[in-house]
Amino acid sequence: MDKLKETHYFSLPSQGNIYTMTHLQAANCPHKILVASLKRDIFCLEYQESAAGLIPTTKEVSFTYIPSGAEIISVDAFNKSDSKNEFVIGITIIKNSNLMDAFEFYLNIYSEWEENEDFNIDNIAQNCLNVELSFTPYQLTHTELIVWDGDTIASKEIVFLLSGSDNQVHVYREYTTDHLYKEVDNKEYFPEFIKTPSPVIWIDIHLNDDCTERLTAVACECGYVRLTKVCVKTNKLVFNFSTKLNNYISHLKIFPEEQSVATEVALNNLDTGVLTKKGALNLVVVNSILPPVLFEDVLTYGLSNYISLPRHDYTCVLTCCQIADVDFDGEQEILIGNSSEEIMVYKRDPDKGWCLEELKMFASPIISMKYVDLLEDGINELVVLSLRGVHFLQHDFSYVDEVLSEKIKSLNF
Repeated sequence: MDKLKETHYFSLPSQGNIYTMTHLQAANCPHKILVASLKRDIFCLEYQESAAGLIPTTKEVSFTYIPSGAEIISVDAFNKSDSKNEFVIGITIIKNSNLMDAFEFYLNIYSEWEENEDFNIDNIAQNCLNVELSFTPYQLTHTELIVWDGDTIASKEIVFLLSGSDNQVHVYREYTTDHLYKEVDNKEYFPEFIKTPSPVIWIDIHLNDDCTERLTAVACECGYVRLTKVCVKTNKLVFNFSTKLNNYISHLKIFPEEQSVATEVALNNLDTGVLTKKGALNLVVVNSILPPVLFEDVLTYGLSNYISLPRHDYTCVLTCCQIADVDFDGEQEILIGNSSEEIMVYKRDPDKGWCLEELKMFASPIISMKYVDLLEDGINELVVLSLRGVHFLQHDFSYVDEVLSEKIKSLNF
Protein backbone atom coordinates (compact mmCIF):
# COMPACT_ATOMS: atom_id res chain seq x y z
CA MET A 1 0.00 0.00 0.00
CA ASP A 2 2.95 2.38 0.40
CA LYS A 3 3.18 2.43 -3.41
CA LEU A 4 -0.42 3.65 -3.68
CA LYS A 5 -0.34 7.44 -3.62
CA GLU A 6 -3.31 9.75 -3.11
CA THR A 7 -3.53 11.89 -6.24
CA HIS A 8 -6.87 13.61 -5.79
CA TYR A 9 -9.46 14.35 -3.13
CA PHE A 10 -13.03 15.53 -3.55
CA SER A 11 -15.06 16.69 -0.55
CA LEU A 12 -18.76 15.89 -0.21
CA PRO A 13 -21.40 18.33 1.09
CA SER A 14 -22.67 15.61 3.44
CA GLN A 15 -21.56 12.10 4.29
CA GLY A 16 -22.49 8.95 2.40
CA ASN A 17 -22.88 5.41 3.71
CA ILE A 18 -21.70 1.88 2.86
CA TYR A 19 -24.26 1.67 0.01
CA THR A 20 -23.78 5.04 -1.74
CA MET A 21 -20.83 4.42 -4.08
CA THR A 22 -21.06 2.35 -7.26
CA HIS A 23 -19.03 1.66 -10.41
CA LEU A 24 -20.19 2.60 -13.93
CA GLN A 25 -18.50 0.15 -16.31
CA ALA A 26 -18.68 1.97 -19.63
CA ALA A 27 -18.30 0.04 -22.90
CA ASN A 28 -16.35 2.47 -25.07
CA CYS A 29 -15.12 5.23 -22.76
CA PRO A 30 -13.34 5.46 -19.38
CA HIS A 31 -15.11 3.87 -16.44
CA LYS A 32 -16.73 6.12 -13.86
CA ILE A 33 -17.69 6.20 -10.19
CA LEU A 34 -21.07 7.39 -8.95
CA VAL A 35 -21.11 8.71 -5.38
CA ALA A 36 -24.14 9.95 -3.44
CA SER A 37 -24.26 11.88 -0.20
CA LEU A 38 -27.20 11.34 2.09
CA LYS A 39 -28.65 14.83 1.40
CA ARG A 40 -29.59 14.26 -2.28
CA ASP A 41 -26.29 15.31 -3.87
CA ILE A 42 -24.99 12.81 -6.47
CA PHE A 43 -21.65 13.11 -8.27
CA CYS A 44 -20.07 11.35 -11.24
CA LEU A 45 -16.28 10.97 -10.87
CA GLU A 46 -13.97 10.11 -13.77
CA TYR A 47 -10.66 10.89 -15.45
CA GLN A 48 -10.81 13.21 -18.48
CA GLU A 49 -8.32 14.45 -21.06
CA SER A 50 -6.77 17.89 -20.49
CA ALA A 51 -3.71 19.84 -21.58
CA ALA A 52 -1.92 18.42 -18.54
CA GLY A 53 -2.99 14.86 -19.40
CA LEU A 54 -5.65 12.76 -17.68
CA ILE A 55 -7.01 14.45 -14.59
CA PRO A 56 -9.81 13.37 -12.21
CA THR A 57 -12.99 15.41 -12.57
CA THR A 58 -16.26 15.57 -10.65
CA LYS A 59 -19.67 16.51 -11.95
CA GLU A 60 -22.86 16.91 -9.96
CA VAL A 61 -25.77 15.11 -11.59
CA SER A 62 -29.37 16.26 -11.08
CA PHE A 63 -31.49 13.11 -10.88
CA THR A 64 -35.23 13.71 -11.15
CA TYR A 65 -37.81 12.55 -8.61
CA ILE A 66 -35.57 13.04 -5.59
CA PRO A 67 -37.58 15.67 -3.69
CA SER A 68 -36.20 18.27 -1.35
CA GLY A 69 -35.68 16.81 2.12
CA ALA A 70 -35.31 13.24 0.85
CA GLU A 71 -32.30 11.17 1.86
CA ILE A 72 -30.48 8.66 -0.34
CA ILE A 73 -30.05 5.18 1.16
CA SER A 74 -28.35 3.16 -1.59
CA VAL A 75 -27.13 3.41 -5.19
CA ASP A 76 -26.33 0.76 -7.80
CA ALA A 77 -25.74 0.69 -11.57
CA PHE A 78 -25.07 -1.71 -14.43
CA ASN A 79 -24.58 -1.68 -18.20
CA LYS A 80 -26.96 -3.94 -20.12
CA SER A 81 -24.73 -3.95 -23.22
CA ASP A 82 -21.19 -5.27 -23.73
CA SER A 83 -20.50 -3.10 -26.77
CA LYS A 84 -22.49 0.10 -26.12
CA ASN A 85 -23.62 2.17 -23.18
CA GLU A 86 -27.05 1.13 -21.97
CA PHE A 87 -26.86 2.04 -18.29
CA VAL A 88 -29.48 1.42 -15.66
CA ILE A 89 -29.04 3.28 -12.36
CA GLY A 90 -31.02 2.48 -9.22
CA ILE A 91 -31.36 4.86 -6.26
CA THR A 92 -33.37 4.18 -3.10
CA ILE A 93 -34.63 7.15 -1.10
CA ILE A 94 -36.54 7.95 2.07
CA LYS A 95 -38.78 11.02 2.41
CA ASN A 96 -41.32 12.44 4.82
CA SER A 97 -44.89 11.59 3.92
CA ASN A 98 -47.91 13.83 4.31
CA LEU A 99 -48.76 11.96 7.49
CA MET A 100 -47.20 13.07 10.73
CA ASP A 101 -44.19 10.98 11.87
CA ALA A 102 -44.40 8.75 8.80
CA PHE A 103 -41.96 8.06 6.00
CA GLU A 104 -42.20 6.94 2.39
CA PHE A 105 -39.62 4.79 0.61
CA TYR A 106 -38.96 4.59 -3.12
CA LEU A 107 -36.76 2.81 -5.62
CA ASN A 108 -36.00 5.14 -8.53
CA ILE A 109 -34.72 3.42 -11.68
CA TYR A 110 -33.09 5.60 -14.35
CA SER A 111 -32.32 4.54 -17.93
CA GLU A 112 -32.25 5.84 -21.50
CA TRP A 113 -34.19 2.67 -22.44
CA GLU A 114 -32.08 2.15 -25.55
CA GLU A 115 -28.45 1.62 -26.50
CA ASN A 116 -26.32 4.71 -27.08
CA GLU A 117 -22.84 5.06 -28.50
CA ASP A 118 -22.11 8.02 -26.22
CA PHE A 119 -22.35 8.13 -22.46
CA ASN A 120 -24.63 10.94 -21.29
CA ILE A 121 -25.47 10.65 -17.62
CA ASP A 122 -27.62 13.80 -17.72
CA ASN A 123 -30.01 12.13 -20.17
CA ILE A 124 -30.14 9.02 -17.99
CA ALA A 125 -30.89 11.12 -14.90
CA GLN A 126 -34.04 12.56 -16.53
CA ASN A 127 -35.78 9.24 -17.30
CA CYS A 128 -37.11 7.81 -14.06
CA LEU A 129 -39.32 4.89 -13.17
CA ASN A 130 -40.59 5.36 -9.62
CA VAL A 131 -41.38 2.25 -7.52
CA GLU A 132 -42.97 2.78 -4.11
CA LEU A 133 -41.71 0.42 -1.39
CA SER A 134 -43.54 -0.94 1.65
CA PHE A 135 -40.31 -1.49 3.59
CA THR A 136 -37.12 0.35 4.49
CA PRO A 137 -34.54 -0.42 1.78
CA TYR A 138 -30.98 -1.50 2.59
CA GLN A 139 -28.46 -2.75 0.01
CA LEU A 140 -29.29 -2.32 -3.68
CA THR A 141 -27.27 -4.56 -5.98
CA HIS A 142 -27.72 -6.56 -9.19
CA THR A 143 -27.02 -9.96 -10.66
CA GLU A 144 -27.70 -11.99 -13.79
CA LEU A 145 -30.97 -13.88 -14.03
CA ILE A 146 -30.23 -16.91 -16.21
CA VAL A 147 -32.89 -19.30 -17.49
CA TRP A 148 -31.81 -22.64 -18.98
CA ASP A 149 -33.67 -24.74 -21.52
CA GLY A 150 -32.09 -28.17 -21.22
CA ASP A 151 -28.38 -27.67 -21.89
CA THR A 152 -28.83 -24.27 -23.54
CA ILE A 153 -29.20 -20.84 -21.97
CA ALA A 154 -32.63 -19.64 -23.02
CA SER A 155 -32.31 -16.10 -21.65
CA LYS A 156 -29.92 -13.95 -19.67
CA GLU A 157 -30.73 -10.56 -18.17
CA ILE A 158 -29.68 -8.35 -15.27
CA VAL A 159 -32.06 -7.78 -12.36
CA PHE A 160 -31.94 -5.57 -9.28
CA LEU A 161 -31.79 -7.15 -5.82
CA LEU A 162 -32.92 -5.04 -2.87
CA SER A 163 -32.80 -6.13 0.77
CA GLY A 164 -35.29 -4.62 3.17
CA SER A 165 -36.45 -4.18 6.74
CA ASP A 166 -39.06 -6.92 6.16
CA ASN A 167 -36.24 -9.53 6.31
CA GLN A 168 -36.57 -10.29 2.61
CA VAL A 169 -34.59 -9.80 -0.59
CA HIS A 170 -36.74 -8.33 -3.36
CA VAL A 171 -36.09 -8.95 -7.07
CA TYR A 172 -36.96 -6.30 -9.69
CA ARG A 173 -37.06 -7.37 -13.33
CA GLU A 174 -37.40 -5.27 -16.47
CA TYR A 175 -40.39 -5.75 -18.76
CA THR A 176 -39.06 -4.26 -21.98
CA THR A 177 -42.37 -4.05 -23.85
CA ASP A 178 -43.78 -1.70 -21.19
CA HIS A 179 -40.48 -0.05 -20.16
CA LEU A 180 -41.24 -1.04 -16.58
CA TYR A 181 -39.49 -2.73 -13.69
CA LYS A 182 -41.71 -4.97 -11.58
CA GLU A 183 -41.06 -7.11 -8.54
CA VAL A 184 -41.07 -10.86 -9.18
CA ASP A 185 -41.31 -13.75 -6.74
CA ASN A 186 -37.77 -14.42 -5.54
CA LYS A 187 -38.58 -18.08 -4.80
CA GLU A 188 -39.16 -18.69 -8.50
CA TYR A 189 -35.69 -17.56 -9.59
CA PHE A 190 -33.60 -17.23 -6.39
CA PRO A 191 -34.54 -19.96 -3.90
CA GLU A 192 -31.56 -18.98 -1.72
CA PHE A 193 -33.36 -15.82 -0.63
CA ILE A 194 -35.69 -17.51 1.81
CA LYS A 195 -36.80 -15.44 4.80
CA THR A 196 -33.92 -14.44 7.06
CA PRO A 197 -33.97 -13.84 10.85
CA SER A 198 -33.23 -10.11 10.47
CA PRO A 199 -32.70 -7.58 7.65
CA VAL A 200 -30.02 -8.52 5.12
CA ILE A 201 -27.12 -6.06 5.34
CA TRP A 202 -25.01 -7.42 2.49
CA ILE A 203 -25.35 -9.77 -0.48
CA ASP A 204 -22.56 -11.13 -2.68
CA ILE A 205 -23.03 -13.53 -5.60
CA HIS A 206 -20.50 -15.53 -7.61
CA LEU A 207 -21.45 -17.34 -10.86
CA ASN A 208 -19.13 -20.02 -12.21
CA ASP A 209 -17.70 -19.61 -15.72
CA ASP A 210 -20.38 -21.64 -17.54
CA CYS A 211 -23.26 -20.13 -15.52
CA THR A 212 -24.45 -23.50 -14.24
CA GLU A 213 -23.90 -22.81 -10.53
CA ARG A 214 -24.47 -19.74 -8.37
CA LEU A 215 -22.82 -19.21 -4.98
CA THR A 216 -24.65 -16.69 -2.80
CA ALA A 217 -23.59 -15.24 0.56
CA VAL A 218 -25.86 -13.06 2.70
CA ALA A 219 -25.16 -11.35 6.01
CA CYS A 220 -27.88 -10.18 8.36
CA GLU A 221 -28.10 -7.42 10.92
CA CYS A 222 -28.11 -9.92 13.80
CA GLY A 223 -24.85 -11.59 12.72
CA TYR A 224 -26.46 -14.46 10.81
CA VAL A 225 -24.48 -15.56 7.72
CA ARG A 226 -25.84 -17.89 5.05
CA LEU A 227 -23.90 -19.48 2.18
CA THR A 228 -25.82 -21.34 -0.52
CA LYS A 229 -25.03 -22.97 -3.83
CA VAL A 230 -27.78 -23.22 -6.45
CA CYS A 231 -27.87 -25.31 -9.62
CA VAL A 232 -28.94 -22.63 -12.11
CA LYS A 233 -30.22 -25.21 -14.61
CA THR A 234 -32.75 -26.71 -12.19
CA ASN A 235 -33.02 -23.75 -9.80
CA LYS A 236 -32.52 -26.12 -6.86
CA LEU A 237 -30.36 -25.70 -3.77
CA VAL A 238 -27.20 -27.82 -3.84
CA PHE A 239 -26.11 -26.88 -0.32
CA ASN A 240 -27.15 -24.43 2.38
CA PHE A 241 -24.80 -23.53 5.24
CA SER A 242 -25.33 -20.93 7.94
CA THR A 243 -23.69 -19.64 11.11
CA LYS A 244 -24.24 -16.91 13.71
CA LEU A 245 -21.39 -14.53 14.52
CA ASN A 246 -23.26 -12.64 17.29
CA ASN A 247 -22.17 -9.26 16.00
CA TYR A 248 -23.36 -6.63 13.53
CA ILE A 249 -21.90 -7.42 10.09
CA SER A 250 -20.98 -4.51 7.83
CA HIS A 251 -19.68 -6.31 4.72
CA LEU A 252 -18.92 -9.69 3.18
CA LYS A 253 -17.25 -10.72 -0.06
CA ILE A 254 -16.69 -13.93 -2.03
CA PHE A 255 -13.36 -14.02 -3.83
CA PRO A 256 -11.20 -16.55 -5.68
CA GLU A 257 -7.60 -17.02 -4.65
CA GLU A 258 -5.33 -15.86 -7.44
CA GLN A 259 -2.02 -17.65 -7.46
CA SER A 260 1.18 -17.06 -9.41
CA VAL A 261 1.82 -19.64 -12.12
CA ALA A 262 5.08 -21.25 -13.14
CA THR A 263 7.15 -19.67 -15.91
CA GLU A 264 6.41 -22.41 -18.44
CA VAL A 265 2.66 -22.06 -17.82
CA ALA A 266 2.88 -18.30 -18.23
CA LEU A 267 4.73 -18.71 -21.54
CA ASN A 268 1.98 -20.99 -22.83
CA ASN A 269 -0.62 -18.34 -21.96
CA LEU A 270 1.07 -15.24 -23.32
CA ASP A 271 -1.40 -15.05 -26.20
CA THR A 272 -4.31 -14.76 -23.78
CA GLY A 273 -2.54 -12.53 -21.28
CA VAL A 274 -3.33 -14.94 -18.42
CA LEU A 275 -0.46 -14.93 -15.93
CA THR A 276 -2.41 -16.09 -12.87
CA LYS A 277 -4.72 -18.96 -12.07
CA LYS A 278 -7.81 -19.02 -9.90
CA GLY A 279 -7.79 -21.20 -6.83
CA ALA A 280 -10.43 -21.96 -4.22
CA LEU A 281 -13.29 -19.61 -3.42
CA ASN A 282 -13.05 -17.84 -0.07
CA LEU A 283 -15.54 -15.75 1.88
CA VAL A 284 -14.49 -12.85 4.11
CA VAL A 285 -17.03 -11.52 6.63
CA VAL A 286 -16.38 -8.13 8.19
CA ASN A 287 -17.69 -7.83 11.74
CA SER A 288 -18.19 -4.26 12.89
CA ILE A 289 -16.57 -4.82 16.32
CA LEU A 290 -15.11 -8.34 16.42
CA PRO A 291 -12.21 -9.53 14.20
CA PRO A 292 -12.99 -10.24 10.53
CA VAL A 293 -13.60 -13.92 9.73
CA LEU A 294 -12.20 -15.64 6.64
CA PHE A 295 -13.91 -18.84 5.48
CA GLU A 296 -11.51 -20.69 3.18
CA ASP A 297 -12.38 -22.97 0.26
CA VAL A 298 -16.10 -22.69 0.85
CA LEU A 299 -17.04 -24.99 -2.04
CA THR A 300 -15.26 -27.84 -0.27
CA TYR A 301 -15.75 -27.01 3.41
CA GLY A 302 -18.78 -24.74 3.50
CA LEU A 303 -18.47 -22.54 6.60
CA SER A 304 -16.51 -25.04 8.70
CA ASN A 305 -12.96 -24.06 7.68
CA TYR A 306 -12.34 -20.54 9.01
CA ILE A 307 -9.84 -18.27 10.73
CA SER A 308 -10.09 -14.91 12.48
CA LEU A 309 -7.99 -12.14 11.00
CA PRO A 310 -5.91 -10.24 13.60
CA ARG A 311 -6.90 -6.76 14.77
CA HIS A 312 -4.64 -4.10 16.27
CA ASP A 313 -7.40 -1.90 17.70
CA TYR A 314 -10.63 -3.17 19.25
CA THR A 315 -12.07 0.32 19.76
CA CYS A 316 -12.76 1.04 16.07
CA VAL A 317 -15.67 -0.09 13.89
CA LEU A 318 -14.90 -2.07 10.73
CA THR A 319 -16.94 -0.78 7.82
CA CYS A 320 -15.99 -2.19 4.41
CA CYS A 321 -13.86 -4.66 2.48
CA GLN A 322 -12.07 -4.88 -0.86
CA ILE A 323 -10.02 -7.68 -2.43
CA ALA A 324 -7.02 -6.49 -4.46
CA ASP A 325 -3.50 -7.49 -5.44
CA VAL A 326 -2.01 -4.12 -4.47
CA ASP A 327 1.64 -5.23 -4.64
CA PHE A 328 1.38 -7.14 -7.98
CA ASP A 329 2.82 -10.39 -6.59
CA GLY A 330 -0.04 -12.52 -7.98
CA GLU A 331 -1.60 -13.05 -4.55
CA GLN A 332 -4.77 -11.34 -3.36
CA GLU A 333 -4.71 -9.05 -0.34
CA ILE A 334 -7.70 -8.22 1.87
CA LEU A 335 -8.28 -4.51 2.49
CA ILE A 336 -10.61 -3.54 5.35
CA GLY A 337 -11.60 0.04 6.20
CA ASN A 338 -12.43 1.24 9.69
CA SER A 339 -13.67 4.18 11.73
CA SER A 340 -10.14 4.95 12.96
CA GLU A 341 -9.30 6.50 9.58
CA GLU A 342 -7.34 3.45 8.41
CA ILE A 343 -7.31 0.81 5.73
CA MET A 344 -5.94 -2.45 7.14
CA VAL A 345 -4.06 -4.61 4.63
CA TYR A 346 -4.01 -8.37 5.26
CA LYS A 347 -1.59 -10.60 3.37
CA ARG A 348 -1.06 -14.35 3.44
CA ASP A 349 2.39 -15.37 4.71
CA PRO A 350 3.51 -18.87 3.60
CA ASP A 351 4.62 -19.71 7.15
CA LYS A 352 2.38 -17.61 9.42
CA GLY A 353 -0.85 -17.52 7.43
CA TRP A 354 -2.87 -14.31 7.13
CA CYS A 355 -1.17 -11.36 8.84
CA LEU A 356 -1.96 -7.68 9.26
CA GLU A 357 0.82 -6.31 7.07
CA GLU A 358 0.16 -2.59 6.83
CA LEU A 359 -2.05 0.32 7.87
CA LYS A 360 -2.86 3.09 5.38
CA MET A 361 -3.88 6.29 7.18
CA PHE A 362 -6.51 8.80 6.02
CA ALA A 363 -7.96 12.01 7.41
CA SER A 364 -11.43 10.68 8.25
CA PRO A 365 -13.24 7.34 8.84
CA ILE A 366 -13.47 4.96 5.87
CA ILE A 367 -16.95 4.06 4.56
CA SER A 368 -16.50 2.24 1.23
CA MET A 369 -13.87 1.23 -1.37
CA LYS A 370 -13.70 0.35 -5.07
CA TYR A 371 -10.64 -1.04 -6.89
CA VAL A 372 -11.25 -0.31 -10.58
CA ASP A 373 -9.38 0.76 -13.71
CA LEU A 374 -10.55 4.35 -14.26
CA LEU A 375 -7.61 5.34 -16.49
CA GLU A 376 -8.01 2.34 -18.83
CA ASP A 377 -4.27 1.69 -18.62
CA GLY A 378 -4.59 -1.86 -17.29
CA ILE A 379 -3.84 -0.81 -13.71
CA ASN A 380 -6.59 -0.38 -11.16
CA GLU A 381 -7.02 2.69 -8.98
CA LEU A 382 -8.29 2.55 -5.41
CA VAL A 383 -11.26 4.86 -4.84
CA VAL A 384 -12.01 5.39 -1.15
CA LEU A 385 -15.20 6.96 0.20
CA SER A 386 -14.53 8.47 3.61
CA LEU A 387 -16.78 10.36 5.99
CA ARG A 388 -15.80 13.68 4.42
CA GLY A 389 -15.15 12.90 0.77
CA VAL A 390 -13.68 10.73 -1.97
CA HIS A 391 -9.97 9.85 -2.28
CA PHE A 392 -8.29 8.71 -5.53
CA LEU A 393 -5.19 6.53 -5.04
CA GLN A 394 -2.93 5.55 -7.94
CA HIS A 395 -0.03 3.11 -8.08
CA ASP A 396 3.40 4.70 -8.32
CA PHE A 397 4.29 4.43 -12.03
CA SER A 398 7.99 3.84 -11.41
CA TYR A 399 7.11 0.93 -9.12
CA VAL A 400 4.71 -0.51 -11.71
CA ASP A 401 7.42 -0.25 -14.37
CA GLU A 402 9.89 -2.00 -12.06
CA VAL A 403 7.47 -4.85 -11.31
CA LEU A 404 6.61 -5.27 -14.99
CA SER A 405 10.30 -5.39 -15.96
CA GLU A 406 10.97 -8.07 -13.35
CA LYS A 407 8.03 -10.18 -14.54
CA ILE A 408 9.22 -9.96 -18.15
CA LYS A 409 12.77 -10.97 -17.14
CA SER A 410 11.41 -13.97 -15.20
CA LEU A 411 9.83 -15.37 -18.36
CA ASN A 412 13.33 -16.15 -19.68
CA PHE A 413 12.70 -15.74 -23.39
